[in-house]
Amino acid sequence: MNTPKSEIRMIALDLDGTLLRSDSAVSPRTLSAIQEACSRGVVVAIATGRMYATASPYGKLLGLGDIPMMLYAGGLIQTVESKRKLFEQAIDVQDAAELLALTKRMGWQMQTYIDDVLRVAEYDEWIQDYERITHCRAVVCGDDFYTPQGAPNKLLSRGEHDELVRRREIIEEAMPGRFTILFSDPTFLEIMPKGVNKGIGLHRLGELFQVPVEQIMAVGDSPNDVDMLKEAGFAVAMDNASPAVKDVVDYVTAGNDDDGVAKVIEKFVL
Repeated sequence: MNTPKSEIRMIALDLDGTLLRSDSAVSPRTLSAIQEACSRGVVVAIATGRMYATASPYGKLLGLGDIPMMLYAGGLIQTVESKRKLFEQAIDVQDAAELLALTKRMGWQMQTYIDDVLRVAEYDEWIQDYERITHCRAVVCGDDFYTPQGAPNKLLSRGEHDELVRRREIIEEAMPGRFTILFSDPTFLEIMPKGVNKGIGLHRLGELFQVPVEQIMAVGDSPNDVDMLKEAGFAVAMDNASPAVKDVVDYVTAGNDDDGVAKVIEKFVL
């Protein structure tokens, strides 16, 4: 078992499948461990693919004040209470328009995130499921959806995994090198600005708070966490993570329904 090579001064926590249990709650034990770590001077940050509207309730629930949140997998770093933007990189409007035109021709399900508003062309079972998971409400725009009203922080396409793999291949062939495209879940295809991922975002977080990346512990469970876990000084996977995620970490903690975040903080930070 590997242990941290240096003092942990920052903890970066993924939300879904990591900090959050399957019922989308944070356990009392996990909340207590996080608050104790913060009281000892450790910077606690949320690192998620979510938007501010759906991530901030959990940031506020932690009761730690104006902590940073790495949103859109690193495309936006924003504080939870004051909503101050510390960094932002969005998708070029023309690139977004071209991708949405392709989306319309192919008949794909797609979602945009512009100015912290979730927009879709039509309401279907995929967006209904997304609303259930995130407690966010989508704005249904009809054909107006395909003309972006600003630079999106992210686009998200939902569908069966094999179909999403095909969509990714088509996008990369039609618009090579213009986006970072990865899965946060088998049915979530995330499309972000080129050069944005949680690994790069972790370095930015460390620079903003003057914490060397070697002193950051990152905890995650999904493929979109891998870049962050590879860069962290101490990388932790949840027991519910896939083997590919577990392969890149220093330590595997218990699952998200078994206080895994609390247990790793208690073991290595407190």
